[in-house]
Amino acid sequence: MKIGIYGGSFNPIHNGHIYMAKFIVDHLNLDKLLIIPVGIPSHRKNILADANMRLKMCEIAFRNEKKIEVSDIEVKSKDIAFTYDTLLKIIEMYPNNEYYEIIGEDSGAYFHRWKNYKEILKLAKVVILQREGYSTLLKDANILQVKNPFLNFSSTGVREAILKEESIESMVPKEIAEFIKTNKLYKR
Repeated sequence: MKIGIYGGSFNPIHNGHIYMAKFIVDHLNLDKLLIIPVGIPSHRKNILADANMRLKMCEIAFRNEKKIEVSDIEVKSKDIAFTYDTLLKIIEMYPNNEYYEIIGEDSGAYFHRWKNYKEILKLAKVVILQREGYSTLLKDANILQVKNPFLNFSSTGVREAILKEESIESMVPKEIAEFIKTNKLYKR
């Protein structure tokens, strides 16, 4: 089985994340794509919305996708989330498969600084999605650079629009916009 692993803060999940998840399932012909919202991030100060709220938004976004599953593996962990550790847990849960770690080119630009990045490359193919303004310098047989459309969406843009009390309906699915409003997320 070909299993993709797409982790991120998803703070909040937006149309770009959703499009790329569906795109990568088709592009790589994956049997399963795991969407993994981070619990406690390893690379930045934790100023994220509540992890369970971000998890719920991901579940709403992908509830009708047969090949896409949202995992709480990092949200329920009390430890800082490192990709390597999560990958080992995924391999334990789904042994003897092909694994594809999906990252954006913004992360690919400094992938060589990730915890145990060489081990990640031995255990999985690292799939790098193009992101405007970034480039990946690291070359390896297990790094796959994907030509994908550039989408002009960002979680930062969604949060900024909310603070300015602007509509976010073009950036996130309607159900996500309603969830954010109902739960008063991203307000100061």
